[in-house]
Amino acid sequence: MSWKSVEMQVALPRVQDAGKLQDQMQQQGRIGQNQLQQTLLQEEMHKRSKVMKQQETSHLKNNKQTSENRQLQASSDPSDVQNPPVRHPYLGNKFDING
Repeated sequence: MSWKSVEMQVALPRVQDAGKLQDQMQQQGRIGQNQLQQTLLQEEMHKRSKVMKQQETSHLKNNKQTSENRQLQASSDPSDVQNPPVRHPYLGNKFDING
């Protein structure tokens, strides 16, 4: 055997190992991107559900307030609605400025 054949016996397994490592590195990148995508999708769905719940509660509050307002308007008399005029704190009053 010559030196070249011995060198090739050592070099071929190393090339195969390098190929396997390179393939694993590429797959690791893909796996990382897939995991990141999944976490982002889960966060987005969580945010969407949170907004939807908030909109539902605000809608329910609005419906409740409008129904209460209707009941109050139906039960109140027109004479109760009239309020006495509010007096201004200093307009129309006399002050002694001479001190």
